[in-house]
Amino acid sequence: MVLVEIQSPAYDEEAGNARLLWRATVKADGDRLEVHGEEELVAGGEMPVMDPFTGHKLSSADDPEMWARSLPYAFRAGDLVAVVVHDDNPVHGAEPDRVAPHETPDVPTRPPSAHRVAAGSC
Repeated sequence: MVLVEIQSPAYDEEAGNARLLWRATVKADGDRLEVHGEEELVAGGEMPVMDPFTGHKLSSADDPEMWARSLPYAFRAGDLVAVVVHDDNPVHGAEPDRVAPHETPDVPTRPPSAHRVAAGSC
């Protein structure tokens, strides 16, 4: 069983900080999928997500538990935050491989130029 909560950040002016507001809960248990709250956030379970371990598109009909496990990777922009709050069978307990550059990129520096304009002369 996999349980995922979807929240959105909101600024609380009285407290002077941000807090997360609950928007939906997704529960995948075997072949069953339940969405409580704002179902449209995940299109009622029909929203395709990318499996971070294989890179293939995954639907809830393919594997509801893996689909739910992948939701945090689908909501990475920050407008919505998905968090796996319970997982009976985590996938090897590992994060997907991070692709890091093998070499440090060479960023050219700008050569000194006589074309610089003095401040206030525009």
